[in-house]
Amino acid sequence: GGLVLCAKPDEKDNWIKFCEETGRLDDLLIFEEGGKFEFNPLQYELSRSGKGAGEVFNLSNLFMEIYKMGNRFSGGGGSGEKDRYWDNALKRALNRMILLLKISGKELSIENMIQIMSSVPTEQMTYDFANYDDNDWTLLYNSNFCIECILDGGAVLETKRGEYDSLDENDETIDLIAEELSILENSYNTVYRYFMKEFARADEKTRSIVTESFLGLAEPFTMGILKKYFAGGVNLSPEETHKGKIIILNFSVKEYLDAGVYAQGIYKYLWQQSTERRQITNGSLPCFIWVDEAQIFLSDYDQIFQTTARSSRACTVFISQNISNYYVSIGGSNPKAKADSLLGNLGTKIFHSNNDSVTNNWASEVIGKAFMQMESLSVGTNENISLAKQYHWQIEPRQFTTLKSGGIENDYRVEGIITIAGKMWSNGKNFMKRSFNQQS
Repeated sequence: GGLVLCAKPDEKDNWIKFCEETGRLDDLLIFEEGGKFEFNPLQYELSRSGKGAGEVFNLSNLFMEIYKMGNRFSGGGGSGEKDRYWDNALKRALNRMILLLKISGKELSIENMIQIMSSVPTEQMTYDFANYDDNDWTLLYNSNFCIECILDGGAVLETKRGEYDSLDENDETIDLIAEELSILENSYNTVYRYFMKEFARADEKTRSIVTESFLGLAEPFTMGILKKYFAGGVNLSPEETHKGKIIILNFSVKEYLDAGVYAQGIYKYLWQQSTERRQITNGSLPCFIWVDEAQIFLSDYDQIFQTTARSSRACTVFISQNISNYYVSIGGSNPKAKADSLLGNLGTKIFHSNNDSVTNNWASEVIGKAFMQMESLSVGTNENISLAKQYHWQIEPRQFTTLKSGGIENDYRVEGIITIAGKMWSNGKNFMKRSFNQQS
């Protein structure tokens, strides 16, 4: 089974053809506009099986991945201390909103989170609360969603306290109820302190930056394909690929732009986590993820996933024109180190015709040096030719610029140089030059 991301509109048709040729059409599931599938990442993370489901920090990390995805696609993404400060402030707000919705019994949805962030009381309001009577609180409850959630959470806490107080000290469930009450009290105190004190009394700059960061993050899910297909239910989980299904995410970036990146990037991220979670047995099917124009869909989690992908029986195929694409897309601090780490965990590398010097030098370094027999010519009274072994590139960078790249002028032949970690080829080297027919 596998997951196919679409950068270009023709990717779906290519995979339909592949599945026809291999008798796999019955295994093909196409997730696209106008189709029957939908995938709400929040609902999935709440309801999935396995440990860690519904954990607040896992849910907020999901949002932060979406946030970083948007920054990367728009050319943003910070690397300094100030940027990390605001990232942490946003993540803290996400944690508190998710926790508040959970303990108040509200639906965990992006729409409800927007309502909370848009109605957090101001500092002046919190001072005025001391003079509120029952009628004032009723009016506020019906007009301010954040306050509604806080009051409902308080009611849930009081109910749990009443349940605990009604138990006899010899009741066998008393320890369990006491633990639940303690957790609920800590959670409620955390959200109450944050929304009624810390955030309410924060300076205007902090409030506005955190609020706008979240609303900017949430906005794509309030319209278009993300609202229609990624904010409702879940009827196409990533685990289908572990059963041998091939899922095509037909939201090509060339057509859907940012929305296509968000839609596919979220699914990819949760597919990677689900693949790492599964229990591998002798009967576990291998699975793959196929990503053309891979630089568009990069995330910080890719490097983490690749370190364990083999033991999860997962094969990753990343395709890009050059390594410079990865450096630019990753951005931030140390993009080269991050890209090199990710690519270093991809065990099989195939290099085709390329005129990017950064890529070609990197490819030569990957293949490495060896002692080569070099010919030298001395010019003088007598011309002498001598042979000597020198430690030299096995494949010089310039050689990658001369590989055949298909088309009529090359009789539709495409050449590539392949190297696989730990493999010695029949030529006695750690690489092999191969070619194939572009039309076959």
